[in-house]
Amino acid sequence: MPRFLTTLVGNHGPNPDGACACQRVPVAGPPVALGYRRLVAFQHVILALLECGPSHGWEMKSRIEAALGPEYGGLNRGYIYEVIHKMEREGTITSQVQRQAGMRPDRSVHKITDLGHEQLSEWLHEPVSRSAGFRDEFVQKVLAASLRGDDEVRDFCRRQRQALLAESRTLQTLRRERDHDPGAAFTIEVAILRTNAELECVEAAEARAGQRLVDLAETSDNAASGLAAADALQQPGRRASSGSGR
Repeated sequence: MPRFLTTLVGNHGPNPDGACACQRVPVAGPPVALGYRRLVAFQHVILALLECGPSHGWEMKSRIEAALGPEYGGLNRGYIYEVIHKMEREGTITSQVQRQAGMRPDRSVHKITDLGHEQLSEWLHEPVSRSAGFRDEFVQKVLAASLRGDDEVRDFCRRQRQALLAESRTLQTLRRERDHDPGAAFTIEVAILRTNAELECVEAAEARAGQRLVDLAETSDNAASGLAAADALQQPGRRASSGSGR
């Protein structure tokens, strides 16, 4: 492992035990500002929370935000209610109006259904897969940079490394601040490990800076060969058509 990666990872001790799963649901990675653009499966997070017992939208919003921590920003309450209404239509949850004392407005209390339990179990049993395949944006940029030459690849790798190191420093700070929170600490630890893995990818790209990763000449030759072969297959039909017209 490269030296700078070793200093970034540091020592990870075990997380403290005893946290309630309902209050500590690691549902998302770092925010977009840190380079992670993964969509959070709010529908399944809500199902997981409702497995702990009936709840209402504002309470679930508070629980999710408590699990994510303040560094991830607040959640849009309107979006959460939109997801809840969708889940009601799909039959994964039911809702019942609960009257409150005094002048407080009534609220809808949501409860998970048997179908909701099934969907949550199916989601948890499915392994996480790459949604964009192996040729993600990083790989595409390295391939495109290689067409301009090795200097372009090295320049891209330098800028990418700087961004990842800045991201790692931010994550290290967050880990110290949230060390008391098992759910947040686990989420940040995973983000650190992914960042370090991406730094290794930068090293792999930089090591290949002198190589021609995309051979356009070979691609053109293959395309020309394919056109010639297709033309040859059409020639007998053309000759037959020409002979019949004489």
